[in-house]
Amino acid sequence: MHFLVHILQLLGSIALFIYAIKILSENLQALSGSNFKRTLNQLTKNNFSTILTGTFFTTAIQSSSGSSVFILGFINAGLINLRKAFGLIIGANIGTTLTLWLVYLGLKFDLLQLALPMLVIAFPFYLAKKRNNRKIGGIILSLSLLFIALYFLKMFIPDIESNESVQHFIQNLNSIGVFTHILFILIGIGITLVFHFSSASIAISIILAEKGLPLELAAMLVLGANIGTTFTAHLVAAIGDRYTKIVAAFHTLFNVASAVVFLFTAKYLLAFIETSISTNIAVVLITFDTITNLIGAVVIFPFINKLADFAQKNVLIQADKKAKKLELFAIPFGTNADLYKNEANKKLLKLASTTRQTIHTLGRMITESDEEKIIIFRERIVQLENEGDQLEHEVNTFLSEISQLDLPNENTFEIHQIITLCHHLESVGDIAIKISSVHRKRRMTNSYFTPKMRSYLVELQNCLDQTTTILNQNLNEKREEITIRHAEIVEKNINSLFKEADFNLMRTIEKEKLSTLSALYYKELIQNYEELGDHLYKANKTIVKLSDC
Repeated sequence: MHFLVHILQLLGSIALFIYAIKILSENLQALSGSNFKRTLNQLTKNNFSTILTGTFFTTAIQSSSGSSVFILGFINAGLINLRKAFGLIIGANIGTTLTLWLVYLGLKFDLLQLALPMLVIAFPFYLAKKRNNRKIGGIILSLSLLFIALYFLKMFIPDIESNESVQHFIQNLNSIGVFTHILFILIGIGITLVFHFSSASIAISIILAEKGLPLELAAMLVLGANIGTTFTAHLVAAIGDRYTKIVAAFHTLFNVASAVVFLFTAKYLLAFIETSISTNIAVVLITFDTITNLIGAVVIFPFINKLADFAQKNVLIQADKKAKKLELFAIPFGTNADLYKNEANKKLLKLASTTRQTIHTLGRMITESDEEKIIIFRERIVQLENEGDQLEHEVNTFLSEISQLDLPNENTFEIHQIITLCHHLESVGDIAIKISSVHRKRRMTNSYFTPKMRSYLVELQNCLDQTTTILNQNLNEKREEITIRHAEIVEKNINSLFKEADFNLMRTIEKEKLSTLSALYYKELIQNYEELGDHLYKANKTIVKLSDC
């Protein structure tokens, strides 16, 4: 019974450590994520600055896994290219080592005495009304929990030196040579796959080394943890495009290559660190991790561009053109909505393109007299409307899931505006089907429109074409270049044309030059055209609101 309680205490200590790192990462992401995105391209002008950016960003959010998922989200959204993604990944490997120095501080000094006072400091921040103050409180709280977790980890991990059976087992393992090292790398991978945080695995390896595990085997656990941390990137890449899969594969291959190199050279590097830097076990292992990542970065630095070019060509040749369904993947860190929102924006662009095709097809029905072509045009509009419905459903479902996350107010507002934009674009498809049905009915009944009436329809159609062009331009423009001015001018023209067309219809009826059925069809057409203009104008207004977020 005592043994079972001890195991549960150990697992509880690990769980508390992971929870503390998770809270720390989430709060740091919330404070730095949006600013990082805004300045991303300015900070990644060359490979050196890109690696530094990845290093500092990962240091800021205290999670290499979190950082790699941000990077995957950026490349999936088209914000960065493969070269920049590779550089950021290399920097992320270096940046994660600062977490380990926090671990060292918690192990070296009795920071448990600071943990409870830190909770007192965190409490008023955590209850503050301002979001940033709450996040600061969360950071202080997480650091306090981290030091408490390290204290319990050190207490409940068994002492290997005093356990003869464990010592005998390790000595037997050492007799199989290099395979012992490979086994411990695999154990490091396994631990990280279970806990999702390489820092937890490395903290365990440090404590095990302090309690009797041979230093070389502890170093193998560290190498395994670095490989295991890339698994989360593959989970996220599973819902991304081929670019994200290539970046995730690069991350894994880079860490595997480093592990293979240091599998054979670890004892020499460890000996160098012990003689030149420190004999403290924690310092030795953390320095080992830092140096291996730095050496890996230096070695691969000259080849980043060549690797990116090779991968780019490979992507272009093997690109999968099938659209992927949007999914919200449950990742064990961070509640930052930026990556998810970027993925939704890609679908939004496709929905806007569908809207443009729908409006263009409507225009071809105005002057078309061939019954078969009218049917083809209508079928095409129905097909586009079904595609639009599917896209709107995907985006709305996706964003509804995101809205369940703990988001800042600006993200919540953006998500609401994107849903509103989707509604306006999807409504265009519904109205377009009505218009196409009216066109078909008037052809089937040979309902006559005067040349003047047809000219109004053509002018309304031209205005709608202009509006959809403005819509697609606004969606693709940089924030500072988005404008509503042109959309306002076109909307005023549509309203003016509608009034003129309606007045002209009344005069034509009064002159008895039009049948009742023709008048009804025409009235329905111009009303629907005017309603289309309203939805497209509101869609453009929504894009402007989004640009102000």
